[in-house]
Amino acid sequence: MKIGIVAENRLGEKRVVMRPLELALIAENHEIIVERGAGMGVRIWDYEYEEIGARIGIREEAYACDVVLRIKEPSFEEIKLMRSGSIIVSMLHLRCRPKLEEALKKRRLIAIPMENLKDAFGNRRVEAVVDSGRIGMEYGFKLWGKDPATAHVKIMGYGNVAVGAIRCAARKRARVEILNRTHFTEMEKHISGTDILVDAINRPYRRDVKKEPPFVTRKMLKLLKKGSVCVDLVSNPEGHAPIETMRPTTLADPYYTVAGIYHASLWGWPGMEPETICKRYSMQLAPILKQLADKGLDHAPDFIKKAVYDLSE
Repeated sequence: MKIGIVAENRLGEKRVVMRPLELALIAENHEIIVERGAGMGVRIWDYEYEEIGARIGIREEAYACDVVLRIKEPSFEEIKLMRSGSIIVSMLHLRCRPKLEEALKKRRLIAIPMENLKDAFGNRRVEAVVDSGRIGMEYGFKLWGKDPATAHVKIMGYGNVAVGAIRCAARKRARVEILNRTHFTEMEKHISGTDILVDAINRPYRRDVKKEPPFVTRKMLKLLKKGSVCVDLVSNPEGHAPIETMRPTTLADPYYTVAGIYHASLWGWPGMEPETICKRYSMQLAPILKQLADKGLDHAPDFIKKAVYDLSE
């Protein structure tokens, strides 16, 4: 099988999906083409991939492989470089990206969203969820700019991504308050006095709904002091976030202000710690990629088959 490791396309993104160390065993039996310069952002040089038997190629060669791997979803231009019937493995989040799904379908590709690769207990096999919460919380303190130990942090939700934020804030000795469903419908009572408000609610995205009712309205921002911070760890599409004024942000432009309140909703919080997360993803992906490459999709383990979006028909 021919496997393409491609470079990420977002401004400010430094990660690469797999390191030479984890690719080495796969390269023994399969042809691997790495897009030139793909690992430079995390100080992995082209010759290191060549040393394990991979070949360095141009962008078009990497995208022409049987299986293409990257972390974040490809652009529409990159999708056009792929062959019909080939496989894209990436963090795709197709339920939130109908236009992306349509582009993959038009190209007749087989998509394996990494977030759909799960174990028998329903846990993601490729993830940095707790890290995302921690990194987002760290960035919230950075925007706030004061001693974290004096901060009053309120976190909406208590799932895995919230756990990362809770641990981070607690270790910095901030005052932490967890808000659950009983609080969401009356946030006006709970938002006052908050220095950093964290949204960690993973509410399902509904394509048939243009705008979800927010829990924190634009009007409620008046209850926060100027310089306070709102952090969205889930990065819902605009109009679907629990905080009305929140929209997804990027590594190149991670925050904005509304009424003097900082807002950050990074589409990919792990990108702020490229080397750490690169190592994590590469170690998690290696055994999955090996099984896919060695056995082919038809004979791959059930957890891989269950993750597939076959858009090739």
